[in-house]
Amino acid sequence: MELNLLFYGVATILYLVAGLKIVTGFKKPGDVAPLWTLGVAGLAIVAHFWVLQGAAFPAKATLAMDFGIAFSAMCFFAVLMLIYGALYTQVHALLGIVALVAAAGVWAPVIFPTGHSLLVGAPLSFKLHIAMGLVAYAFMMMAIVQALLMGALDRRLHNHQALSEPAGLVAAMPDLMSTERMLFRFVFACFVFLLLTIAGGMLSSTQIADAELFGHKTVMTMTSCAIFGILLLGRRFCGWRSRQALLVFWLAVVCQVIAYFAYRFVLDVL
Repeated sequence: MELNLLFYGVATILYLVAGLKIVTGFKKPGDVAPLWTLGVAGLAIVAHFWVLQGAAFPAKATLAMDFGIAFSAMCFFAVLMLIYGALYTQVHALLGIVALVAAAGVWAPVIFPTGHSLLVGAPLSFKLHIAMGLVAYAFMMMAIVQALLMGALDRRLHNHQALSEPAGLVAAMPDLMSTERMLFRFVFACFVFLLLTIAGGMLSSTQIADAELFGHKTVMTMTSCAIFGILLLGRRFCGWRSRQALLVFWLAVVCQVIAYFAYRFVLDVL
């Protein structure tokens, strides 16, 4: 237990060092995060993985999945993918913000130690269903932060500040169109993984006794997936942009949060 707490602390400190350096280090347009911050975030990921696998797999052939573990895993996958993405594209501001969220998220299994949702001998299809769902939520988390940054850029443009020198996180962001394209890449990835999650859930429901094929989570996930699909089609064929697209995006996010995290929070925490 003491060793686990040590790794919790190490992960938090490393996430804070990387995140704070990234979000406070932008002074002018074109600035990127120092390469060493990606290394620090990578070390945080290693420590995070140690405590996460211990919480998710408390015993042999046993899988634990409750609100705290799911939130921690979502942060883990989001940071992991953003570290890789930061090597090739301008997602440094996004990485900094998500790393700071992960500094708190790594403690979620400790803060919410429910011990519920223990599954013994779960089939592989169900484990893949959970993994795909967590990756989908990680992409949604990145899309949420990207949407907030995009909203800040849009307000700056409409407030006639485009000619002034940007500072802070805004300085690290590309132009509005590039930011919007990145948002829709996250939305598309989330949409694909939600489809895989739904398919995996339907497959595993035939292998687990008393599993609900069309329970609350499935219906809400399908609803969210459909709205994300409409958003992608609207942008492709109707030219939905900026505020109009964000409105539909936030509707899909609300449905998806209700589908799992709000449901598990009420079930496991309240």
